[in-house]
Amino acid sequence: MIDKTSLGAIAEQVKNYVLMDSISQYFEETGVRDNDFKEIISEDKFEGNIYAVDGSNGIIFDLPSVSFNLIRAGYVSYIAKNWQKTILFDKVFKADPDNYRYQFEADLSKSFDINSNFVLAKTELDRLSTYYRELQEYIALYEAISDAKKGDLVLYDGDFAYWMDPFGEVLKMIFDEAEDKDLDLLAISKSSTFSWGKSFSKPFILHTGYVGSQLISNNPWHIELSEKNIKPQPRGKNWNGKIYVVKLHPNSEFVFRLDAPQYVSVRIDNALGHLSAYSKSSECLGYPHALFRAHRDIAIKDLERVHLNNLLLDELSDRGVNDKYIRNSLNYHMILEMKHGRRII
Repeated sequence: MIDKTSLGAIAEQVKNYVLMDSISQYFEETGVRDNDFKEIISEDKFEGNIYAVDGSNGIIFDLPSVSFNLIRAGYVSYIAKNWQKTILFDKVFKADPDNYRYQFEADLSKSFDINSNFVLAKTELDRLSTYYRELQEYIALYEAISDAKKGDLVLYDGDFAYWMDPFGEVLKMIFDEAEDKDLDLLAISKSSTFSWGKSFSKPFILHTGYVGSQLISNNPWHIELSEKNIKPQPRGKNWNGKIYVVKLHPNSEFVFRLDAPQYVSVRIDNALGHLSAYSKSSECLGYPHALFRAHRDIAIKDLERVHLNNLLLDELSDRGVNDKYIRNSLNYHMILEMKHGRRII
């Protein structure tokens, strides 16, 4: 067990990361200036539709070399501030480093008419399920864009700039379709690894939120991150959009990274005014309620994963694969999680 003295030393280190030494040091080392922070004028009269896309995944059967994963993506839609529907897309993905390409290629061909070979670098093969979930999210995003009409707001849970490969062609099609339909397409990240500082990596989003709220206390605000001294640099291959930090409600404690394709960035004030109007719910003050609802509706719950696992075990039993053989085939951490016979929780 960690003793109190050691915990105190750790707490001191955490404090050094979380608290700012001074705003002047932040300005000096990041290249941010006080006039970089811009007020957002909330468009309370905006009555367009809003769409929000999210995804989730969970292991349902985990062999030593291959895992079977429930992958879910989908979107919610609102008319003004009223929820209308939730659309879900479920698939089971076999994460096999030696036999994964056909699953990606089939979906790329069906949804985007892309018929090239899909190959990941060896260093990326341990993220197969993550990549497949991202592809399903892009498919759901494309469906939401197809459903939307001119002037609507389409939100994606995540970012755009760092994931151009291996889905650069997909994202270009998504951006082009959204631009052709004149939609405000934005990506919002619930977390960010951006950091600043010369001596150690300080949390950039957190500290930018503190500084911005000191400068603009009574209104939502945004700041664009081009040419700022932050790590990693906020750009991606073939990415020509803009990345921002946004605070969407003055009374919220939270700020977020936001990505906008180039065509949206030229009218970002209007887009953020619309977004701010959807970020006033007491359930998630300062965060778009549509994304809050999408996360809630799309997330795979443990009980659902357990139920699907049990159904799969029944199917295996029907095919003559007994419980002992199944247990011997599993990763042992799943054995340690097994309770009440065959229930994995």
